[in-house]
Amino acid sequence: MLATQAHAADELQQQNQSAAQQSTQESINHFHEVIVVSGARIEQSVDKVASSVVVLDEEAIARNMNTDFSTLFRNEASVDVKGGAGKPSSVTIRGIGGNRVMMVKDGVRVNNQYASPLGPGAEGTGRGLTEVDSLKQVEVLKSAASTMYGSDALGGVMVMTTKDAADYLGSDDSYFSVNGGYTGMNDEFSGGFTGANRIGDFENLVSYQRRSGEEQQNYTETLPDSELVTDSLLLKSKYHFNDYTNLQFTMDYLNQQLYRWENNADPDEPSSIDYDRYTKALNTSLRLRSTKDRGIHDSMDFVVYYGRTDQSEKRDYFEGERGSDREKVEYRDYQFDEYRIGLASSFGKALSLTGHEHQIVYGLDVEQSEMSRPREYLTKNRQGEWVPSETDTFSFADTKSLRVGAYFQDDITFLDGDLNAILGLRYDYYRNTPDAKQAEDAGRDPEKFAEMSESFWSPKLGLVYHFSDSVNMFAQYAYGYKMPTPDQKWGELEVKDGKMPFPVLIKANYDLESETSHTIEVGVRGNHGDTKYELTTFYTQANDYIDWEFLGCGGPFGCVIPQTLEYQYTNREKVTLYGAEASFSQAITDEIEIWGNVAYTHGEDQNGDYLNSVSPLKGNLGVNYFTYFGDTETDFGLNVRFAGKMDRTTDLDIFPIPGFESFNEVYNTAGYAVVDLTSSVFLTDNWTLRGGIYNLFDKEYIEYADVAGQSKFLMSNLGVTEETYSQPGRYFSVKVQYTF
Repeated sequence: MLATQAHAADELQQQNQSAAQQSTQESINHFHEVIVVSGARIEQSVDKVASSVVVLDEEAIARNMNTDFSTLFRNEASVDVKGGAGKPSSVTIRGIGGNRVMMVKDGVRVNNQYASPLGPGAEGTGRGLTEVDSLKQVEVLKSAASTMYGSDALGGVMVMTTKDAADYLGSDDSYFSVNGGYTGMNDEFSGGFTGANRIGDFENLVSYQRRSGEEQQNYTETLPDSELVTDSLLLKSKYHFNDYTNLQFTMDYLNQQLYRWENNADPDEPSSIDYDRYTKALNTSLRLRSTKDRGIHDSMDFVVYYGRTDQSEKRDYFEGERGSDREKVEYRDYQFDEYRIGLASSFGKALSLTGHEHQIVYGLDVEQSEMSRPREYLTKNRQGEWVPSETDTFSFADTKSLRVGAYFQDDITFLDGDLNAILGLRYDYYRNTPDAKQAEDAGRDPEKFAEMSESFWSPKLGLVYHFSDSVNMFAQYAYGYKMPTPDQKWGELEVKDGKMPFPVLIKANYDLESETSHTIEVGVRGNHGDTKYELTTFYTQANDYIDWEFLGCGGPFGCVIPQTLEYQYTNREKVTLYGAEASFSQAITDEIEIWGNVAYTHGEDQNGDYLNSVSPLKGNLGVNYFTYFGDTETDFGLNVRFAGKMDRTTDLDIFPIPGFESFNEVYNTAGYAVVDLTSSVFLTDNWTLRGGIYNLFDKEYIEYADVAGQSKFLMSNLGVTEETYSQPGRYFSVKVQYTF
């Protein structure tokens, strides 16, 4: 009897272990793309999306120990993120990035990016203002998606979904956990808590996280001393009217403060700079969702929202040694303020007509926003009085923008479900209205600041053919468009630093045109259980492509004796991008899987000049091992991140002087291979411990996205070298979580 009970207990334990291993294996596999919303703005299987999609679920984010936005995609070759901890972040997909990639969080557009290509001289505002611990899933649609999302989706879409109370509660009525961690990437300590409860028809969530460290260092740790503190708070409350309909309020708040002290520790430097940057991002929304059939729709997602981003960069310039002899001689204040108020809606309807199944999606998007970027420069004169600087502080006139878009898409099933044809069309109206009076008061011609309005029709055609339940082939034509942002068309900036021999001028381009693109994408994906793969090729032609251009040198002698360096956003007549991507995962046994991905993009304009925004060949190759030590579930991961050298670049110089460094030679980067190790240990049902060692062999390398298109001459005059942009050397991260 006892032997029988013991045998049964052993069998039960083995079954539980096997089930846990299978669950672990599926969750760690970041190609396990099941349900996505990015393709059609409603939930659907990824097998029905006529485009390549990257999906990171919450388990992949946790196991990869992502600590900020810039680390989210380090294991995804096709998505480049510029920046790092404390640095403005931007996303590039297949050579197209910045505000051309639309970013959506919980159904709401995030803030616009302002990031001058001048680099450290004008640091700007990034778009990765999110706490990664709160993310449930991140999807990246890698092709133009203007049909479903509008102008900002010319380069693709990133959809971020934060966790709801139900994701923690399951069948329980309460949940509470605390966490703490450390990462050597920027010497950061973190800690926070998450609480959720269910009271009647209400589900509530509160999640708080604090991170305290420094700005991400380079390989040699020669960047200025700094202090970086980030606080984030996520509040959600959902009311269930019935089994079909719910209403949810969300407040997502992030506050980041960066303090940096430049040259303070260098006794040979006669001057120093104290730098303070304050960034606040607030997003609130009220979201009504329903799956009840109401005739004209059987699913509904309707959200009204308000968002605001405020950033202030304050710089105090000192002369003399640190201490009592140090005197403040100049003050600068750069600000970026943006608010957004709007609504986004999506309605779905499934129909059976003439022997074909139709999944119809339609909706309306409306948004009003305003952007401003005031600046203030003060200097101390000989009498010790603070007076306005001679530097022109006008950046661009405050601009109000209106976006209105209506879209319709029909996913039609043919051949008994083997073929899906996806037809889509969207109409958009955009209007940008700059404050002409403000521009006139700053000495500009008010006629140059006339209202700009445009309307667009954007079509889409997609096909998905299912060879079997496991293999399908997809093809898509997508049209994209993008109006110039206010800072590209009307923006001006004079950058004047004590280290620079002459100022840099960014000039407005009042004749800047909207850009358009045509993209064709063809691919095949398979899911055979233990084996998953995807192969994609793409071709994009962009017309009137907006890019950064060096105009020349100001002054009577041009670049022989320059007085200024002048830059401007201009339209390239035609740009062509093409490439291929592949990804796979293979379960060798119940305990071992291998996975990998690789991406290559080539880009050039009508003259055969390379696009500096395109990254080199990149890839990942990894192995995961799942096992048990006694009753303790454990997994290990090893990943090799690699990139080829990047010399497919175009220098920006127009007047090279023999014997002197090119005025606008751009950075190239060497190839690299970096090894990362990670491990997760589920000590008990309550305790989880995760750790990782990154850049195991202490390799010095530079991510090309961080230096793409940067002028070596300009950066050297700002005291910036290639070494400045290098990634951190070997470091470790650890995180522990306890669930009550």
